Amino acid sequence: MIAERSVEGSQLAATMTAGFFDSAVLALYIGYLYQYGFSAIWIFIGFIAGFICLRRFAGRIKAQADSMGVYSMPEYFYKILGKRNGLLFSIFLVIQFFIFLVINFIVAGEVFSVIFGISYPIAVVIGALIVLTYLMMAGFKAVIKTDFFQLIITFIMCLTVGLFFLGKTHIPASEITLTGLGWGNTIGFILLGIASIIVAPDLWQRIFASKNEKVLKRGLWYAAGALALGAVIISVLGLTTKHFFPNIAPQDALVTGFSQLLPFGLKEFGMVLLYAVALSSSDTVIFVLSSLFTRDLKNYTKKYSEESMRKLTRFIMMIVVFLAVVAALLDQNIVSLGIAFGSLNLALFPVVIGSLYWKLNEKAVFWSLLLSLVCAVILFATGQFTPENSVIVLPVSLIGLLIFSKVFKRIEIVPSREK
Repeated sequence: MIAERSVEGSQLAATMTAGFFDSAVLALYIGYLYQYGFSAIWIFIGFIAGFICLRRFAGRIKAQADSMGVYSMPEYFYKILGKRNGLLFSIFLVIQFFIFLVINFIVAGEVFSVIFGISYPIAVVIGALIVLTYLMMAGFKAVIKTDFFQLIITFIMCLTVGLFFLGKTHIPASEITLTGLGWGNTIGFILLGIASIIVAPDLWQRIFASKNEKVLKRGLWYAAGALALGAVIISVLGLTTKHFFPNIAPQDALVTGFSQLLPFGLKEFGMVLLYAVALSSSDTVIFVLSSLFTRDLKNYTKKYSEESMRKLTRFIMMIVVFLAVVAALLDQNIVSLGIAFGSLNLALFPVVIGSLYWKLNEKAVFWSLLLSLVCAVILFATGQFTPENSVIVLPVSLIGLLIFSKVFKRIEIVPSREK
């Protein structure tokens, strides 16, 4: 489930970084570059700040996780904040990572469709079956190994394509600015980036899987540096695509750039590598989702053995993949899906940070998270998700946590005085 808690060295750094150079992030970031210009890099600045912040707490999280013997982020908070909150964390993370999986399947389907000239629905199904096959065979060890190769592939792909674009096009100076977003969206991107790292369940699972604190902190530091380099390279790809194709939909910018701007040979090379990245990204998300279900069931009932848990994990993988394929066929707007994903991260942020410093009231945590989840659902249902207003769930969660903490503290004090 987490590779015997012995992942170390380059594999740990690679698997932590790879999740932020997957096909979903590439597609989303290039889509944001298409909309906002180079100022979209603030989302990556938020990612880097998030890794630095997580490094500060990683040793404490690792030690506590090892002592409790937990395997997933919801299981960690189940032990700390009680059954209801552990279940609510699972609900948040299942929604988030299901959205992320759908985005990866969309990108994989579009790329495979372009490479072989087959229909998009068939391409999505083929990619899903490939990932499901090797996950059934190797579990989390497959995730770690493919992440290592994914990072290498991503850098080779982005560096090769980026250097080609840099030598062939002139990016207007008006696009190279950090102020194009406006203050509201800039703050929104930074907060979304930081929260995406601090509350990322796949990163927490890698923290639990690391060999020791020294290896863990080194891996987080390397990951922050790799993100900075990668952000610059990907920015060249996005701005070049915008320059040559100013009228396409933002969600199509990644595949359009690779398939239309590259010469024969390099185009095929880039598209195949992009497809490999999309599949490797998908396996991580599928495994996180299935392990969330499995470990929750293990905590709420004792009737299943470890062997039963392994079989159940495989079964849930099949269900998750099937549902994600259906969703990828129904909705291909990856930009709005990405903002919804980040907004849910912000809702969890106050609770995650607060739990590292204080003993939080379990009822207050539950009601603040529930309130912020309702807020996020309303924003999504009304089509109001933008980088700026997606941040609304953060103050809702934080203020709700403070208010409910005071309310439930008074309720507990009054009966004790009467006694």
